[in-house]
Order: sequence, then C-alpha cells, then structure tokens
Amino acid sequence: MAQFNKIAIIGVGLIGGSIGLAIKKSGCAREVIGVFHREVTLKKALKCKAVDSGVMNVADGVRAADLIIIAAPVHLIPALAARAMKNAKPGAIITDAGSTKEWIVNKIEKTPGKPANVYFVGSHPMAGSEHAGVRFAREDLFEESPCIVTRTPRTDPGALAQISRFWRSLGGRIKVMSPREHDRTVSLISHLPHVVAFSLAGAVPVKEMACAAEGFRDTTRVASSDPELWADIFLTNRKAVSDAGALFGRQYYKLLKAIATGNRLLTVSILRHSKSKRDKLLPRHPTS
Repeated sequence: MAQFNKIAIIGVGLIGGSIGLAIKKSGCAREVIGVFHREVTLKKALKCKAVDSGVMNVADGVRAADLIIIAAPVHLIPALAARAMKNAKPGAIITDAGSTKEWIVNKIEKTPGKPANVYFVGSHPMAGSEHAGVRFAREDLFEESPCIVTRTPRTDPGALAQISRFWRSLGGRIKVMSPREHDRTVSLISHLPHVVAFSLAGAVPVKEMACAAEGFRDTTRVASSDPELWADIFLTNRKAVSDAGALFGRQYYKLLKAIATGNRLLTVSILRHSKSKRDKLLPRHPTS
C-alpha cells in the first residue's frame, strides 16, 4: 500500500530524479509530480520516467501533494520552502535534500506566516555523484546509504516518523540528529573530503597531471562536482568546515613533519593508524 497519494519534487536533477525513480521502484506513492525551472529538464525527466508529470511553478506543483521534497541548491531551499508552505494543503509535509542543515532549518522554521498545519522536517540523503543532471539519476542511488533526518524542538513527531519511513522505503539507513550535529558530522565526512579534493586538483600543475593514474583520479574524483553547488555548501556550513579543516591540518602537518625529518617509525605509525581506521569503514553494499 502506498504511503502517499501524491509526492511533489521541486528540482529534478541528479538527486531529485533519483528520488523520483526510487519512489516508483518502492511504490511508496501513487503519483510523482516534478516542479521545474527549465522546460528542457522537464522533458528529460519525463523521458527517463523520473516523474509522472511536471509543472513550471511551485504553486501548481505542491497544491495537492501529501509530501513535498525540495532537491534544489542549498541557497534556494528556504525560499522554495516558504513558497511551498504558502500553497500546500493542510497536513502536508515538506522535506529537503540539502547538504547543510542548521542554516536551512533555522530559516525555514522562522518563515513569517508559516502555517501550523504544514510540517517541515530536514533531511540529507548521503548519496550522490560528481555528475549533475537528471540523465544521471538512478533508482538505486539511496540503497544502503545513510540518510540523516533532523529533529528540533519544533519538529512534529508524526512528520518525523513519516519522513523516516519514506527514506527507509527508498533503501536509506536512517540516522536522526540535530541540525548542528548533522553539520559537524558531514563537515568531516563529506565537506572536508571535497575541500581536500578541490585543493589537490588545484595544486597540481597541468603538466604533471598528464601522468596521473587511478590513485590521483580516485582521490580527486569529487573535484569534478559543480563548483556553484559546493561553494554554497561550504559557505552555509563555514564554521564546521573551518573546524574540520583545522583538525585535518594538524594531522596533515604531523605526517608531513615525520616525512620531512626522516622519522620512519613515526611515519609508519601514522600510516598504520589511518589504514586501520579506513579498513573498518563499512562497505556501502554489505555482502551479508
């Protein structure tokens, strides 16, 4: 039995399109409607069956939706949420897929005139790709991936339970935490790796890149991500990202000093410690 009659997705790119495909695979909604900024994207989304229908404005898209998912760039989410709240039916739930949470949740919870009978719960499915656009959408993108759902004193418990159930139906492993805890956690495991990848790709001269093999490609893969999108993520989580960078810097300079001074014992010790931590990382798709 479907959990929702109609789900609206605002922003149908890689994430929004993958959500649409995963909804269809899971059967958790009877109908998926997409809200688009460009008609060319609407046509692509219909072609790959990420949505059942599409519209070009928020009001028409959300009016009959039980669940509204905002899968747009971080800096657009609060304004889109305000527009969705204004036009949503009583009892509707709004969530997002943004990579930062405290900035988004604070702005949305303080929206002037926010209806008491339209609920917001912040979400962050920890899945993605360096590619962008609905043509890269995948129905299995969220399977066995962590999905962080945020809770504040203003969060409606019933809406929280519904959103958790929704992401679970798409294959996500649910973790509930505060927006601030989310931002600190993802600054270390997601945002910092992107900072490092962008920095490494920018530091190596083009001439030397001609000799790069898989090691360099793997380490810098996410540096091919959308710069505009990641600038917004970094800047809306700048305190946590800066703190994560400082933590990384201490570890980096400790290793660099051991190498520079020829201290093999310390160098091996640092590398072994790091290898041990990395080896304990669970695979995304467990074999059992």
